[in-house]
Amino acid sequence: MSQMPVLSDAARGFMPLTMAARARRQPIVPVLGRAPRVHLWHIGCQMNDADREGLAEQFADIGFVPEVPLEQADLAVLITCTVRANAEQKVFGKFRELIPWKREQPGRAIALTGCMAVEHGEAILDQLPELDYVFDVREPDGFMAKLQALHAIDLDGPMPLPASDRLCAYVPVMGGCNEMCTYCIVPFVRGREQSRPVHEVVKHVERLVARGVRDVTLLGQNVNSYRDPDSGGRLPELLAAVDSVTGLWRLRFLTSHPRNAVPALFEAMAGLPTVCEQLHLPVQAGHDSLLRRMRRLYTVEEYRAKIDAARATVRPRLAVSTDVIVGFCGETDAEFAASEAMLRDIRFDTVHLAAYSVRPGTAAARRADDVPPAEKKRRLNHLLAVQRDIAARINAGYVGTEVEVLVEGAAADGRCFGRTRENKVAWLPPRAAGAGSLVRGRVDAATAWQLHVTPAAAA
Repeated sequence: MSQMPVLSDAARGFMPLTMAARARRQPIVPVLGRAPRVHLWHIGCQMNDADREGLAEQFADIGFVPEVPLEQADLAVLITCTVRANAEQKVFGKFRELIPWKREQPGRAIALTGCMAVEHGEAILDQLPELDYVFDVREPDGFMAKLQALHAIDLDGPMPLPASDRLCAYVPVMGGCNEMCTYCIVPFVRGREQSRPVHEVVKHVERLVARGVRDVTLLGQNVNSYRDPDSGGRLPELLAAVDSVTGLWRLRFLTSHPRNAVPALFEAMAGLPTVCEQLHLPVQAGHDSLLRRMRRLYTVEEYRAKIDAARATVRPRLAVSTDVIVGFCGETDAEFAASEAMLRDIRFDTVHLAAYSVRPGTAAARRADDVPPAEKKRRLNHLLAVQRDIAARINAGYVGTEVEVLVEGAAADGRCFGRTRENKVAWLPPRAAGAGSLVRGRVDAATAWQLHVTPAAAA
């Protein structure tokens, strides 16, 4: 039998943690005669997507088979989100779907992690009687060690991870957030900012590239406040280190905070070959009074100056995306109109719009949620229509120009699809190129959300 890895010093002599298992009912653990199989389900932000990848690697390390279809699994793991109320409701809905799956075969188990695990803690075990495990995705070693001990008879060393079936991957470079925006639960469920060392991030990217990944996005709740705990290097230095990884074609990063978007970052974007011409810089609102109530520590004018500086530095063109919340506490007609005017003036390529929903425990929860739901919906739909027109006009400007497309796959009708360096969806003719190809071509037509490209050559 292969020697099993030691997870960490903290996992030696592991004793069950309160959050790791239900004290009054231990899950049934049958002898399977094979390695246990895990189904991973996630919802929410890109950080949860990255957590899923990380958990898959950790399950493989302790001898489990990760990423199997639900009907083949022995353990289902829900990686949850609590940023908005509807995300929590989707988790509860998914959990209800898992109950018949669990009951039809003795020994099956359900685990819950992610932001809901941190927010609710062990109390969620009482709320969901069929739930077997709760653990903190930021510190999974104790949970993994418990599973390793429970299923020891069926384990035969680490499982090899197959080549990635994805060309694009997320790599967390820091966790937590220090900003304390009044509407946001993230600092409470993800904690204070903590950055990974540069060398650890580079090794992570090297492993992904060796498995076939070509497009990497560096992740953090506030990624441009990254600081290497060893050298003190900031995000531009991290981008330069990852840019040197052989075989990496494209490098992106998100999510950025306007306060930390500095000239050195824009210069790194312009000067490093793999760093793509794409900047996601959430603004959230277009009126200074709204920004103050949100505790976004910049003004609209300061934000505009950041965008101007980025566009002046990153050439020939920079795709800019943002986040906007409508219907925040006390949002007046004039404040909403200012947000619309900002969208029309700055002309973002993409805007992620959301109607404000109260998150218990945040500072904004003490304010009146006084914009009626119907008005929130009206404002949301209005800005969606405004942005659709802006995006259509921006993409029309690509017609007749040349773009580079990383082909990701093909649709049922044979047409190939992929993304440009600016992260725009691009369609190519049937069988134009295989997945994993870099294709340069001319944009012949465009809509608000897509470009249609005729290949000129393939690399």
